[in-house]
Amino acid sequence: MATNIDSLIENKEVFDKIFLLYGEEKYLKNIYVNRIKKCFGNLVKGLNYITLDDSSINTLIQEASTPCFGFENKLIIVTNSKLFKINKKKSAEFEEENKEEEETATSGSNEADVIEFLEKTQLSNTTIIFNETDVAKNKKIYKLVDKIGVVKEFNQLKDKEIIPYVIDLCSKYEVKITKDTATYFVSICSNNMEDIINELRKLIEYVGKGNEIKKEYIDMITTKSLDTVIFDLTDNLGKRNIGLCINTLDELIMQKEPLQKIYIMIYRHYKNLYLIKYALDNGIDNINEELKLHPFVFMKAKDQVKNYTLNELHKIYKTLMQIDIDNKSGKIDLYTGIINVMCSIK
Repeated sequence: MATNIDSLIENKEVFDKIFLLYGEEKYLKNIYVNRIKKCFGNLVKGLNYITLDDSSINTLIQEASTPCFGFENKLIIVTNSKLFKINKKKSAEFEEENKEEEETATSGSNEADVIEFLEKTQLSNTTIIFNETDVAKNKKIYKLVDKIGVVKEFNQLKDKEIIPYVIDLCSKYEVKITKDTATYFVSICSNNMEDIINELRKLIEYVGKGNEIKKEYIDMITTKSLDTVIFDLTDNLGKRNIGLCINTLDELIMQKEPLQKIYIMIYRHYKNLYLIKYALDNGIDNINEELKLHPFVFMKAKDQVKNYTLNELHKIYKTLMQIDIDNKSGKIDLYTGIINVMCSIK
């Protein structure tokens, strides 16, 4: 159903409808969920306000069929039901042989029942919101909800979309921030809006009304994204601050960051550094068109490669590749491999 969700909310026409809100951007999804909730006025959990998830999805039909005694309308919110996901546990052979069946039964027997219910039932005084992270658009239930309901995808915002939001939010709290500072702040945070807003609120509370957020406050207070920490680690490695690099690695591990993920990000970063250094040494100007790094990150990377020769970067890159091979064959563990790389840089 091609319907503008904003128009429905503004006109309070959200009743007796099915919404599918999906995507990785949890913060923005929750804003829309709360906007829909406000249309219902007084919501009492267990009466006219029902929350379900994958563990209780088998009660959806019952809840949608039960009158909301004492209230005009009922709202049911289903979070990560798994109805819209492909069951990855099935083997490739089974999926191929049972392609038609999988479209309706990958999430268990409940899915077929829910599809039948939604196909045959005209909702009365009941609104259902499916709040999902991942969906498979080829599944029958997705196609059905897309046809009879309202579907909206929430992708993670790009930096150029987030920066004006940061400046505007600071302005609402009467806190100053320049565009350059806002750009820096966004560049070191994760690209998850919920994390960005939480970090920004910490800064706003720290500087106080009428004051300005400055770069040194960001460095002092903001929790940096893993990408940024890895960047700092390799920067210190280029400056031969080996002890600091090892401490950073140990802190990441203590913070429960998976060692495999840390390794992959270090490998990817050194690969980018090598390509940037090669491009600069050979007069290639458009390397970032291929790398597609954030402009701020690319600018810092260009400065960082000054600490390395092209041969050094090539050696580190090849060594990191060999560590992966040796780790998979059981010759070395990842932690020892990464430490060896750090200590090998003279």
